[in-house]
This record gives sequence, structure tokens and C-alpha cells, in this order.
Amino acid sequence: MEIQDTLTLAKSSLEREGVKFALIGGFALAAHGVVRATQDIDLLVEGGKKELAKDLLTRAGFKLVFENPEVLHFSGKGQLDVLFANREATLDMLKRAKSINNFPVPVVSAEDLIGLKIQAYKNNPDREFQDKADIQSLLKQVSNLDFNLVKKYADMFNEWGFISDLRKRI
Repeated sequence: MEIQDTLTLAKSSLEREGVKFALIGGFALAAHGVVRATQDIDLLVEGGKKELAKDLLTRAGFKLVFENPEVLHFSGKGQLDVLFANREATLDMLKRAKSINNFPVPVVSAEDLIGLKIQAYKNNPDREFQDKADIQSLLKQVSNLDFNLVKKYADMFNEWGFISDLRKRI
């Protein structure tokens, strides 16, 4: 199944039942003008609807291959990773998400994507090199970033020094 088909299937399954979601990860980077290779679709979904989302996606033909309280990984109809918005910061990301650059689904803001990238490499240091490169690319590509929001995320993980250094180099 093509990536676009996977995204369309996930979108229609979730939207049909009013489950809020937004594109994150590599394809969200592309929506913001940063192109890099990726093979899966990553979605942020409202956490209060985890069981409904799991049921809808399974009924749509996705095969659940991994589950924990924060994440679902699917295969079958395409590789799909679902992260759940349960905290105020991620729920706010869903509220701010919108369709941009002709993407057919809501996409988290570049600032929110930077916050997710910081969290990802802080939680898994093996991701640090790629996630920091993604952040640098976003800083170069997106001209009207809200650095108050970026700082809020960076401060959560004591990473404002890194972001400040990147800004100076760009």
C-alpha cells in the first residue's frame, strides 16, 4: 500500500468517528518544507479516545503489532505509529494543528514538532543526531517561528542552550 493510501485510510477511519488527530514525524516535517526519508506515518491522537482509535484502525485493516500506554504501532495496510495526547502540552498541539501546504490532514505546528523532536531524543538518545538535524532544518525552513513556544518546550528538557546555539549559527 502506498503512503498516501495509508494516510487516507487512517484519516477516514478516525474522522468518521470524530477522533481528533494530527500528523507528526517525518511527513509533518515535509508539510513544513523539510524533506527527509521516512517509511511510516506518525499521528498524534487524542488520548481519551485510545481504545476507539485502536478499534477503528484495526477494523480498517491495520494490524496492531505493538502497544503500550502511550503508543500503538500498526502494520498491514501500511506502517502507522500512533502517539497519544494525554497531557496539556500535547492536547494543545492538537488544538493548534491545521492543514498546511495542501496536506490533506491537520499537521502540528513547526514549534510543536520541535518540542516533540526534543522529547524524542531526550527519551531515546539513539535518536539525538537525526532529531537535532530535523530541528536545525525546521529552524532554517520556517521563518515565522514562535520562539516563546519553542523555548517553553526546550526548557522542559533543559535544551534552550542547544536551540539558542543553533539559532546563532543559522
